[in-house]
Amino acid sequence: MSNMPIALMEDSPPYLDFQLGVKELRNESIKAGRKIDEDVEIVYITPMGDNKTQNEDYVPDWLSHLKDRLHHNQISQKYYDFCFESYQAWKHKRAAPVTGMPIEQWPQVTKAQVRMITDANIRTVEDLAKAPDEALGAIGMGARELKRKAEVYLKSAADHGAVSEKVNDLEIQVKSANDEKDEMLQRIADLEAKLSEKPVIKPKKGKAA
Repeated sequence: MSNMPIALMEDSPPYLDFQLGVKELRNESIKAGRKIDEDVEIVYITPMGDNKTQNEDYVPDWLSHLKDRLHHNQISQKYYDFCFESYQAWKHKRAAPVTGMPIEQWPQVTKAQVRMITDANIRTVEDLAKAPDEALGAIGMGARELKRKAEVYLKSAADHGAVSEKVNDLEIQVKSANDEKDEMLQRIADLEAKLSEKPVIKPKKGKAA
């Protein structure tokens, strides 16, 4: 296994894939006079935008390495949690967490473009928007235009989302004000109804002298 030469960039974590493998226990094999194997968990680490470079490590060694880097402030807690949760998702047969919109769900690209981008090992629109030149080179012709389209799409989505949230907040405030108004009108109506039901007591007439 490698000693993980990949730089763990906090803003661009690598893609992680996990598999079960087999490792020979050499000392036990010698003692038993036959081959003794054990199942091992292996992590495959691929830099974003690089479909040629892949490193692998035993999961326990990889996690220990991450903890050491976290201890020395070389990665953030958020980065470590992402890696650990990816492993746990695979361990429990869940889908690994994806940070961003998968390229396959992006409505602004064709099937052929989806294949070009994913073949270059870029899996989300967010990753495409910040892809370095090396990653764009792996995509090929039209890569820079695709990157620009991703940047515009994300900005538009963010702006639209902000506007939607403001409109939603105003709608909530208006509804709350209307509810308070309706409640006040109902209280006034109830009070008027009670007053109209209250009997009128006429003063007694005094006796004549």
